[in-house]
Amino acid sequence: MNGQKFFLGAVISLGLVLSACSPEASQQYLKPNPPDDKVEQGGEEEFNPLVDILFVVDDSGSMSSHQTNLARNITLFTSAFVSGSSLDYNIGVTTTSPGSFQGHLMGSPKFVNKNTPHGDVALQRNIMVGTGGSGTEMSFAPFMSAFSPPLVTGLNAGFLRAKSTVAVIFITDAEDQSRETPQQAHQFMLGLRGGVAEKVLAYGVIIPTGVTGCVRDGGNPTRIETFLKLFRNSPNNIMSLCAPDYGQKLAALAKDIVKFVGRTIYLKRAPDLSSVRITFGNLVLPMDEKVGWIYDIEQNAIILGEDIDWNSQPIGSKVRVFYNAAKYEEEVP
Repeated sequence: MNGQKFFLGAVISLGLVLSACSPEASQQYLKPNPPDDKVEQGGEEEFNPLVDILFVVDDSGSMSSHQTNLARNITLFTSAFVSGSSLDYNIGVTTTSPGSFQGHLMGSPKFVNKNTPHGDVALQRNIMVGTGGSGTEMSFAPFMSAFSPPLVTGLNAGFLRAKSTVAVIFITDAEDQSRETPQQAHQFMLGLRGGVAEKVLAYGVIIPTGVTGCVRDGGNPTRIETFLKLFRNSPNNIMSLCAPDYGQKLAALAKDIVKFVGRTIYLKRAPDLSSVRITFGNLVLPMDEKVGWIYDIEQNAIILGEDIDWNSQPIGSKVRVFYNAAKYEEEVP
């Protein structure tokens, strides 16, 4: 187990006397925020993980089989959300073509979520965007248009939510040909979430540099790869468009989103760990790495286990964290 992650009992055994007399304590625990919170106080935080996922699907002439493969395996992607977390998701699709339809969400409904009737069928249909699009494939410009006025409050209204994590997924056999640089596209995504890096994710289902036996539409996707390396989920955010285990890798990509969005609860204050209590609906979650939770000191976060039975409680049940803020003495210079 990562040395930064501790079960409650282990942390208590280290001692909770957090004072200036203990230099180790000041290194092991994050201070409450704001800094003048010196007295213990009750706290409750509701975990309502939201993620808005935009597939940018190449609609050029070489993509027919790749679109079909994606549609055929998309249920493996969505099932990771349903079975692996309480994640509230929106999933939309746009294309790589420039022009008057750039950034438009494709299909009907415009996006799907867990409340969409026959959502997997609708998403499969939306993903099949056709192959009559432009040979000037753009990955960056379409998602930037999709999340900008007038589309974000017009044709795409309701897709991007105020408190969600934003994830983009490129599905292409070509290099990006947008005017924007990878760095500009990354800064745009950060800007959507107030500069908070924890609230943006990016993935590429591409033909990575060095991969052979998969026909490219042009050269290596170096711009896309540069962009993907700027995100906190790198280097596990790239898979091959021609992977023999494509379905499993697509499911792993979804599980990666769940890990970052659906299982990590960032606390507003550093907790007195002896007071932490976590519930899911009427269920009290135990201190357990797999079916309960652990505390990550480095992130000041609760990490939920991979094997929690999310079907054990009624649909709409929430995870709640109850705790007291840790007490700190003034540090002596």
